[in-house]
Amino acid sequence: MRAGHVRRGALAGLAASLALTVGGCAPSGEVSVRDYVDQAIAGLDEGLYADSPEWDVAVAEALPDLYSAKNIPGTYRLLSSLTKVAGGAHSFFSTPADVAAWEQPYPPGHVPVPTVSYDGPVATVVVPGFSSAHQDEADLYLEAAAEIFTSERARSTCGWVVDVSANTGGDLRVMLVALSPLLDDGVVEVFRERDGSTTDVVVRANAVSWGDEVWGELPAEPTKLPNRPIGIVQSGATASAGESVIIAFTGQEAVKTFGSATAGFTTVNDGFELPDGAAVTLSFAVMGDREGNFHEGPLTPGREVTHGDGSSQSVAREWAAGQCPDS
Repeated sequence: MRAGHVRRGALAGLAASLALTVGGCAPSGEVSVRDYVDQAIAGLDEGLYADSPEWDVAVAEALPDLYSAKNIPGTYRLLSSLTKVAGGAHSFFSTPADVAAWEQPYPPGHVPVPTVSYDGPVATVVVPGFSSAHQDEADLYLEAAAEIFTSERARSTCGWVVDVSANTGGDLRVMLVALSPLLDDGVVEVFRERDGSTTDVVVRANAVSWGDEVWGELPAEPTKLPNRPIGIVQSGATASAGESVIIAFTGQEAVKTFGSATAGFTTVNDGFELPDGAAVTLSFAVMGDREGNFHEGPLTPGREVTHGDGSSQSVAREWAAGQCPDS
């Protein structure tokens, strides 16, 4: 599932790695179609774009057909359409079957985790997308990152390439915690809600927090690798949480992006469940960088890499190596 998820309020934390809580739902037979629709609309009213005239018109046009649906599954199509109006392209409606599929763990041995390779003075860390309902899988992701960044090889490496070119999204909290050794301490990202209010994502050592909510910390002795040149590799497949990684590094000294424009899912999602086990993933904020620039749409690279230039990763690696003192 493409995401960029965080969770607001008392439900925060890495124990639920997407903004969907799907347990303890009442059977759909206990709720009438009208009540079900009213609950859905009330939740969708919190969407990033649900204060617009387009939202009011869409709801007014859809309600007669929604209320007259013969059963709750008969509302799914229109509720899915309304989800896009309320939250934008990054928002989506999940049927109970979709939610059940997402709850399944990765096959044994197939949890995506960060990996590293070394070429002379430069290390390349590939940061894959990650979405899971299971804390033990999030732990594996963070343990892999901790193993990379606490190694002697990492400490002696001059430059880094962070490759999110195949990162289609997921849990941005896990990814930012994983990369905390390379992020400067302080505000690294800002989220702006539709009323204009903002909250900061802050890195302190290897812990990441959002407002007063701690998102997590690397399971290792604190380690920071400051003052390294960092090349970020991106592509049109980079989306959501992958784009959040790019934004978190934006404005940090000696960082440059390479590749092509990203997918443009630069909003932050929350979610709510419905009585039959369906769920809505809904954008509530726009991602902004530490310098206060908010990004709605694709992120363009500092250097566009074309086919004739070689791979974006190799170009970024060459640039990072060139920033090293002994180059």
